[in-house]
Amino acid sequence: MKFIRKTTVVLAAILLTFSLAACSQDQPDPQPSPSPSPLVSEESTMTIVIPVSLFEGKTLEEIEKAAKKQGVESVTQNENGDYCYEMTATAHRRLVTEMRINLLDLVEELPDEETYPSVKSIVLSDDLSTLTITADATAYKKSNDQTIVRAVWPSLSAYYLFNNESPDDKSLSVVVIDEKDESKIDSFTWPEKEEESEAVSSAEKEEKDTSTEE
Repeated sequence: MKFIRKTTVVLAAILLTFSLAACSQDQPDPQPSPSPSPLVSEESTMTIVIPVSLFEGKTLEEIEKAAKKQGVESVTQNENGDYCYEMTATAHRRLVTEMRINLLDLVEELPDEETYPSVKSIVLSDDLSTLTITADATAYKKSNDQTIVRAVWPSLSAYYLFNNESPDDKSLSVVVIDEKDESKIDSFTWPEKEEESEAVSSAEKEEKDTSTEE
C-alpha cells in the first residue's frame, strides 16, 4: 500500500538526516603556551537498544558505517539481532533533538490528495502526544483516511526508541477537525488499547448473534 511507502520515507529521513558533533572542553593552563592543547573532559556514555526490525534489509556493516558518520561511537548486534548504539550523553541529546525536529516537519508533509483525499493538513503537537488532522468532513466520513496515523506511528516509535523510551508505554491522541468550521469530526487513540479492541470484537459478535436469531 502507498501509505507504507510513505511511512518508510518518513522513517528513513528521521534516521538519516540528523548529525552529531564531538564535545570537548578546554582546561585552563597555568603556564603560558603559544599553542595550548585542549583536553577532552570525561563524559558518560550510554547504550541504546534498537530492534532489528527498524533496519530491515540493512547489514551490520552498513548500519555501523552510517552511525559512525553521525557521531555514534560503536554499534554492536545482540544474539537476538537487535542493535546496540553506544554514544556519549551529549551526542545522544543532539541526536534526539534533531530527530524530534525532523519528525515534526516530516509528518506535516505526509498528506497528499491521492493517498488521503480528505486530509488537508496534519500536525503533530510539540510534546508528540496529539495528532491533529484537518479534513473535508464529507469526504472523511466516506473514506478510510484515519489510516494516516499508521504512517506516523512507526516514525514516532523510532524516536521513542532512540530517546530510550518504550513505545509500548506511549499512545497518540488523534483529533480530526472540519476544515470549514473547525468542529470535531472524529477522535481516537492510537495504538488501540487491547481491551478496547476486545470490546469492539465482543460487541460485533453480539450484534451478529442477535441478527442470526432474528
